Amino acid sequence: MGKQCVVSPEFPTGNGQVDLHLGCGDKRGIIEIKSFFNNYEAKFALGQAAKYAKKRGLEQVTVAMFAPFDDESVLEKLSVVETIEEVLVKVVAIGWT
Repeated sequence: MGKQCVVSPEFPTGNGQVDLHLGCGDKRGIIEIKSFFNNYEAKFALGQAAKYAKKRGLEQVTVAMFAPFDDESVLEKLSVVETIEEVLVKVVAIGWT
């Protein structure tokens, strides 16, 4: 992204995670970094991300979700795109073991 764009971390966010704010000209975005614990908490985290993006005036947010799996089929199922509270939420599941 070089000198044309800015990436700045926002922490602490209150939940122990770091959010990355992206700015490139008049374009802005957020990458929320989350840890996968179970499906219930993952759904809750996506709702939080949508509310945060909406509060910041953004129409979409990307969630980088670290999951303790290396099975590509499981990671694929966790990587979803949903519209929550009129915000497009894109989840990218990243495996680690």
